[in-house]
Amino acid sequence: MRHFCHLKHNERVKIETLRHEGRSYAYIAKVVNRSVSTVHHEVHRNTMRPDVTNNTAIFPYNADWAQVQAEARRRLASRRKTKITRHWQNVINDYLERTWSLEQVAKGSRVPYSTNTLYNYARDGYLKYRPKTYRIKKKRHYHGATTDRALFTIHHISLRPKKVEERTEFGHWEVDGVEGPRDSQALLLTFLERKTRFLVAVKARSKTNKSIREAMDFFFKFYNDQVKSMTFDRGNEFTNTTNVLTVTHQYHKKVYFTDAFAPWQRGSNEERNRRIRDFYPKGTRFTTELQVRINSATKQINDRPMRVLNWHTPTDKFNLLSKKTKTNKD
Repeated sequence: MRHFCHLKHNERVKIETLRHEGRSYAYIAKVVNRSVSTVHHEVHRNTMRPDVTNNTAIFPYNADWAQVQAEARRRLASRRKTKITRHWQNVINDYLERTWSLEQVAKGSRVPYSTNTLYNYARDGYLKYRPKTYRIKKKRHYHGATTDRALFTIHHISLRPKKVEERTEFGHWEVDGVEGPRDSQALLLTFLERKTRFLVAVKARSKTNKSIREAMDFFFKFYNDQVKSMTFDRGNEFTNTTNVLTVTHQYHKKVYFTDAFAPWQRGSNEERNRRIRDFYPKGTRFTTELQVRINSATKQINDRPMRVLNWHTPTDKFNLLSKKTKTNKD
């Protein structure tokens, strides 16, 4: 592999001396061990009046002047930035308004800038980007008595097949709840397909058995054919007998429960819940929220490209695998 090396001052002195003797470019190139084009460009770029036509015939080549000009260009080049065009600035800001990250914009769209370049533009104020803030304070866990240890033993997460753990099979979901303030009963049930990271959110009026069952029925009405198993945490809304029997006996799906206080066992679901919080910050009351607006929020989340999906969107991956599943059944 060739590595380009800039001309040094002693080489420029040789070029000046040989030019003064009337030597040709080919002869000079052979003496300084450079290509003919390198010598030609050096002489034409670094004469004392490059703005004059036919300058090399009028003004002599000066090694000291050429060295000064070369060092000045090098300093300017290190500070020079590629300007962002107004068109791409508007396009990127449009993605940011749809809550895309800068990495998603760089990797999952046709924007011709790298992630680092976008962060530099954001730092310089060219983009409408607000850095995310993360909670530093740790959660407090309130340890309560489990309702039915036998239930957790029969449906423990350790019993999930290896293909579920490795995400090699489509149709295995993680389920969780996104709650409002303490004095509000309504909540969102979030369903995440493990292989495609496809997210579904359904509003439940409360944590009562009846409301949770209605929300589950609403979910299965649209996605029953794409479900093989569900993994829940140990929240009371999921561990009640009605919910378990609804999933296992009415819809004939397998059920698994995570360990107590182990959110990392449903890491993808927790991560998608944080994306839900971009649209519904903590303290949001879901009592008057319409399912149509919830669907709009999850659609925006599912339409963002993800690194783990090789910069495809969850929607595209989910639709593709859903069609394959339907074809295999037919």
